[in-house]
Amino acid sequence: MKQMRPHTTGIGLALLFLIIGSGAGVGAQNYRGEAVPVAERVDPVSFSRIRFLTFAFGREGPSATPLTTQPVAGREYFVEADVFGIESVASIHFELVDGAGRGLGAVPSMWKASDGSTDGEFYGFITVPKEPFRVAVSGVYASSATFRSVFDTLFQPAAAGASDESLLPPGLDANQAKRLQDTLADYRKELLARSSKAAREHPDGVIRLDRAAVSAISYEPLLNGASAPIGVRLRYTIEFPSQKVITAVPHVFPVYSQWDWRGVVTMKALGGTVTPEPEMVAAQSMKDVIVYGAAAIYKARKKYTFVIDMAPDYVFQGTVSGKFCLYDQRPSNRAAFQAILASPDPVPYSLTISDTQTTARIPSFFPQRVFYDNFKAAGAVDCGPTPNIRF
Repeated sequence: MKQMRPHTTGIGLALLFLIIGSGAGVGAQNYRGEAVPVAERVDPVSFSRIRFLTFAFGREGPSATPLTTQPVAGREYFVEADVFGIESVASIHFELVDGAGRGLGAVPSMWKASDGSTDGEFYGFITVPKEPFRVAVSGVYASSATFRSVFDTLFQPAAAGASDESLLPPGLDANQAKRLQDTLADYRKELLARSSKAAREHPDGVIRLDRAAVSAISYEPLLNGASAPIGVRLRYTIEFPSQKVITAVPHVFPVYSQWDWRGVVTMKALGGTVTPEPEMVAAQSMKDVIVYGAAAIYKARKKYTFVIDMAPDYVFQGTVSGKFCLYDQRPSNRAAFQAILASPDPVPYSLTISDTQTTARIPSFFPQRVFYDNFKAAGAVDCGPTPNIRF
């Protein structure tokens, strides 16, 4: 449907906001359409870090910590790699090279830490060669252009070294130390199993980064029981070429021309649906996925339909009564917040689903003044200096 653009001067503006404020008639039907896709800047791939790790037992259990000595030739180490600009990559390949840049072999055991399109963290195991070496990444962008980036550090393997002792807390007796060492050994086995799985999935070392297919994102006013706009309702579908564990609820915020207003208000999910429902991670619920933006498991070759209702972040809903309160006593940016609520001007909104590399823009939508006034007119009270949702 073609978007209706409001007049912004004189009697036209006054009449428009009388209609919008009441939530009836034409005002409630305005601001519907499809968000306009925004092309993200393509950053060149750069290999920003590679770390050799050893295992340690900390407060939260087994973990990996940076190796404090040179790696020893012939030994296998757990490694962490960070690659910047991964969101524009279609496939990536890790390899070892000597000081002159000649190849020493692929590293097929690497895997990507998460399914998020912007997450450039990788893990894996590397067997250290005898000669000095660097680690390099190469691959293909989504545009089909190729890239290569070599990490600056030239590692000088030690010919020999003390056995790799896992780091344990001080003051343990022999039995406690053995139990923790066994736990760390099991942790290492789990990571080795993950590494073996990665090697089976891409024996040539080429990690292919397929992308989710996100439909156009439609938007419309979110209305209360009196048909007055209190936020935005978003509708879209996502289809996944392979199973993904991601966050698929958008981050939405108004884009003000005044720089000191930016970031003062964002939109948050009040509720919604995902059909079919994704699988939960651990003990999550659909409320965790929609309202709190938790990741969920989305199956391959399934199309998921999202309907997400979003309201301003200064609105809190009571868990007992279901009623709303307005947090307008916020301690920071108070002057900017009050100026935002006083502004009658429609404003564009930015919309991002970062885990799917989706960015779009709602060109013009209701100002915060409309949402705030309609919540208040429907009975929303002041949240007080410290919001509490138990009401």
